[in-house]
Amino acid sequence: MPICFDVYIFPREQEFEGEKTFLQLIELFENTSIPLTHDWGSFNIHGNELNRYVFESSKINTTEEIRKYFSRPRRKQPQKYSVETGLWSNPSDLASEEFPDAIAVDVGAWDSDYQYKHQMIDGHAQIGFFRYYTYWTTRHLPNGDPDPENQAVYQRLKYLRTLITEVIEQLDPKCIKVFSDTGWQVPFNSHCTYFANPEVLLEDLEQIRAIFTGETVWNQDAPSFAEYDGPKMSFALNDRRTSEEQQRLWTSFHDLLSRLPALTPAMISEVWRLDPRQDGLQVSRTENGGALVFGSDNFMNTFVDQVYLEALELAGLYQAENTGDRTE
Repeated sequence: MPICFDVYIFPREQEFEGEKTFLQLIELFENTSIPLTHDWGSFNIHGNELNRYVFESSKINTTEEIRKYFSRPRRKQPQKYSVETGLWSNPSDLASEEFPDAIAVDVGAWDSDYQYKHQMIDGHAQIGFFRYYTYWTTRHLPNGDPDPENQAVYQRLKYLRTLITEVIEQLDPKCIKVFSDTGWQVPFNSHCTYFANPEVLLEDLEQIRAIFTGETVWNQDAPSFAEYDGPKMSFALNDRRTSEEQQRLWTSFHDLLSRLPALTPAMISEVWRLDPRQDGLQVSRTENGGALVFGSDNFMNTFVDQVYLEALELAGLYQAENTGDRTE
């Protein structure tokens, strides 16, 4: 079954330049330790109008050539910048005589006021990957034994972890989320999330609350979250979850979101320090006071929703303690 997923990069400021970010990203890809195919593939610049290219070239295929393009005088307008590269399917095969397969990778960034299909695009930049579930997820053979391919999957996930860490160091973003095309691009469906500070997690929970109360409507076909309806909510809660997991997720947020007003940044920092983690959740603190969260070691199979639920549960405990103090 095919899967596409994107690493979405969100800026700290509301106004941002896609050109600057794009150049930072291609420099990062030029210097990364992960095994990219390189050279670059087609380089495109999109205007605000649907399907309109301001510039496109399949002949520019080095980082230096891209930099030279940006040194030219040109009319400034909101734009999106993208270039293609590839990641070797099985890095261990690079030394063999057989030409290895590669996964397509698209690197893009856009200006803060760039529009596509008459809608403002969320985020700052993205790195898109195109392949199959078995490329990024482990599995077992019919007899229950681990698939020998799993070892290569973990190696690819390790490269993806490295890339995300390098993006944090290079761009210093407000947030990073990894979304697959099997569900809504909302916080609880991210496979990996970077929070620059606890306040970012609070913002995510406000978005989740607005979805559950109906203040935010994802699209015209979006189901109501007032009552649980499995078939209608399947994609919203991500098809990678089982029906039981989807209902459990909806019920947990439905029961716990009332505690959000009591949640503070200090409580979130406390959640980030919890050890051991529940359900395999992996949280590592960053030097700037943020946190990088993976759903598990095999993180494209799992989600980070538990980090939000743990924060709400902790807020509920503090709320109960304070209520008890006042009643004594």
